[in-house]
Amino acid sequence: MIESENIIKKIKEKKELSGIDSSIVKQHLDSYLAKNKLSLGNLSPPQLKIVVRDIRENLRKNVGRFKASFKDRRKLLEKNDINGLLKTHSSTKERFDFYPKLKAIIKKLAPHSILDLGCGINPLALAEPGVRYYAADINLDDLEIVNLFFKKNKIEGNAFFCDLNNIGSCKIPKTDLTLVFKVFDILGEKDFETAMQVMEKINSKNIIVSFSTRTISGKRMNRPRRVWFEKLLNSILYKFEVLASDNEVFYII
Repeated sequence: MIESENIIKKIKEKKELSGIDSSIVKQHLDSYLAKNKLSLGNLSPPQLKIVVRDIRENLRKNVGRFKASFKDRRKLLEKNDINGLLKTHSSTKERFDFYPKLKAIIKKLAPHSILDLGCGINPLALAEPGVRYYAADINLDDLEIVNLFFKKNKIEGNAFFCDLNNIGSCKIPKTDLTLVFKVFDILGEKDFETAMQVMEKINSKNIIVSFSTRTISGKRMNRPRRVWFEKLLNSILYKFEVLASDNEVFYII
């Protein structure tokens, strides 16, 4: 009989998925099997291959893609090559040229504390001494890189595990600003409900949420603004403005 632990280990063989907490992989596995009415005990080798492939693809949507191993990224951090390190991650690479404008927006908001949900390695571009920075993600390798960066640069705060699909189990600190970049589209099938739960959990004066302006294939969307999210904000009486970059649309709330 096929053991779930063995499948989880197989799924995490890919370097960009190796740092994901096994509990998250198990959630995806259990959900996939239930949705497709499959049983571990009855999977044929071809079916198993498809299961591993599909779950890997779903997980990649949650964590982004890396072009370097954890070991290589740690070496870049040790050399203080932050720009090189940011370019090893798909999301931060896409956002790289927009970071100066993003930092200017954040500076204008003048936060003394920041919460970054689904952070990836985004804090390496935005965290600065004097501003307490909390970073949350499901990728343990990312969290270790961020904590090492904080220690190296004497930044107050910490990076911690948090599954936004189960936001009720996360200890979310009160901060002046919360960042949620390219997260809501990939949290699950019920974007509105999940986003509402996360937004209700956030305790910040200002929030910046972003969405990709490109499809999975890389094509630019004709209508990148998220009408469903704007309806959500209106329903809870949040004021917002919209700003777009080449790859993202940002809601400054």
